[in-house]
Amino acid sequence: MAIGYKITVEPVLFLYMLAVFMLYPALQDLIYTKVCLQDFAKRICHDLYNPENREALDLVQTGSSHWVLGSTLMLALPSIVTAQFLGSWSDTYGRKIPMLLPPVGAMFASLLYIIMSVHLYQTPVSLVLLASFLTGLCGGFTSCILTCMSYVAQVSSFRTRTVRVGILESMIFMGGTIGPLLGGWVQEAGGRPATFTVIMACHAAIVIYIILCVRNIPPRHPPQGYWVRDGCGCQHLRESASTVIRERQENRRSYIVLLLASATVVMICTAGELDISYLFVKDKPIEWAFEKYTWYFSLKYGLGAVALLGILPLCSKVPDTILALVGLVSKACGLVVLAIAWEDTAVFVGAAVSMLSTWSMPTLRAAMSKLVEPNEQGKLFACVALLENACTLVASGVFNSIYPATRHIFRGFTFLMAATFLILPIVIISVLHKALRQFSKYDSVELAEEAREEFEDADSDRNVSPTAQGEDISPGQEDGSGVRYDENTQEQNSGMNNSEIVTVAAGSESA
Repeated sequence: MAIGYKITVEPVLFLYMLAVFMLYPALQDLIYTKVCLQDFAKRICHDLYNPENREALDLVQTGSSHWVLGSTLMLALPSIVTAQFLGSWSDTYGRKIPMLLPPVGAMFASLLYIIMSVHLYQTPVSLVLLASFLTGLCGGFTSCILTCMSYVAQVSSFRTRTVRVGILESMIFMGGTIGPLLGGWVQEAGGRPATFTVIMACHAAIVIYIILCVRNIPPRHPPQGYWVRDGCGCQHLRESASTVIRERQENRRSYIVLLLASATVVMICTAGELDISYLFVKDKPIEWAFEKYTWYFSLKYGLGAVALLGILPLCSKVPDTILALVGLVSKACGLVVLAIAWEDTAVFVGAAVSMLSTWSMPTLRAAMSKLVEPNEQGKLFACVALLENACTLVASGVFNSIYPATRHIFRGFTFLMAATFLILPIVIISVLHKALRQFSKYDSVELAEEAREEFEDADSDRNVSPTAQGEDISPGQEDGSGVRYDENTQEQNSGMNNSEIVTVAAGSESA
């Protein structure tokens, strides 16, 4: 059976992650260049791999690693708090407005990067900290992911959620496929200022798309207070925490905690790998140029997108835990291959081996979302975002400290360490496999399924009338994006334009 659905927030996540993955290698290259130029002459920076400049290379590698760590800290620390408010806000006041904040902050950060690249010799490298802080203050990429995930989790059915979340997560990897290639091409053709200008344009396009095309999903029971005053209260932080720690039937709280622990290890390994991979391939004996790294990065994320868009939907009847285990084993094997890589081919083989690693996080997210009520989706993904930011901090601190200390002993030690860490989630998910297959659905989810089926039967032969752009959707109302809502749920209906439907060959039920 085909699973058809209308595109909703997928372009938001795609454009944001396109900009992020354009930014990441470009920013690392900018830091690398500015660290060298502030301590050494231009001629030395252009000939760092000359044996006579070995000491300079070591200093630039170490200094770049520390500035990357500082940038990560300034991004993650403020976004931890912001993400908790955005998750609770999206449950309390609607999904649309919180989605706007991350791209707005990223636009201002992009402006600073443009200034730094135009005035390469005059501006200090420390400006990257201010740019990262602005991005983090507005939520950063984790808040963009959580707002999009909570939106899709709310409008998707229980049995199709794994595929829907997987397709949404594939937008991250599509951005990772195209972003580095586009960034490398733009930088080669127009220089660093052009790259950061394109990044800023992506974020501006997101703001326009959200305002014009994304329908708001207001709460069933809107709060009566003044939203600016009440929206900044500490109760939003308490509500996010209570989503994880409150008692639940059928031992679900324990399952959520264990799944979050598994996701934490995966995110630490992913963030650590991302932080040091550029320095790893930039160092001897591989010695890649920036352009070759963008090709590798794009291949790695392109394979991940294929795994999510092309293979995962075909496995919709396979339990989430099995898919997560396959992804974890693939990731661990890929890290081992990368750890022992000594030349170009081995690095690319590592990317191919880790192709299915992209299954681990979407299946874990989907499994967790099935354990909470529909009105807790935003808070749940806010908790995941908090962990993601915390993992970014921990990974950046650990990996950027260990890599410089071990690169002369065994360059791939950090990747081997990450592969070892993944044994823990593999064990946890193996233990939870039987329990998660047997749990029964919440009554609210069962009602949501029944309501969705009734709506689809009633509306299957009826065309959807468009609504005004930007209009809120009330309970019982059907909007132009093919999403219908009632007192119990917000579900996709079948009134969709053929030109806007994405059809994925998949089974009708996810375990």
